[in-house]
Amino acid sequence: EQDACRGGLDEQLGIIDPKIIICLGRIAATSIISPEFKITREHGQWFEVNGRMCMAIYHPAALLRDESKRPETFADLREIRRALRDYTYVYRKD
Repeated sequence: EQDACRGGLDEQLGIIDPKIIICLGRIAATSIISPEFKITREHGQWFEVNGRMCMAIYHPAALLRDESKRPETFADLREIRRALRDYTYVYRKD
């Protein structure tokens, strides 16, 4: 399933050319960030991949199954918000 969708995803990334990508869950992160990505260890960290800032957070389904992951995810979301604000500020000035 992942392999079947990857070509379409790469095509969309080429068209949209996002500067920031947020992966929802380990499967997305192993496809985009690194095949060896460990969500419990590396969520909330920024990685540069092909000139793009990438971060993975827990998949929403994981948060429904395990509420103890929610505080970490909220911290990750705050970091994403901070990065978006900084990015917007930098690029509005140019």
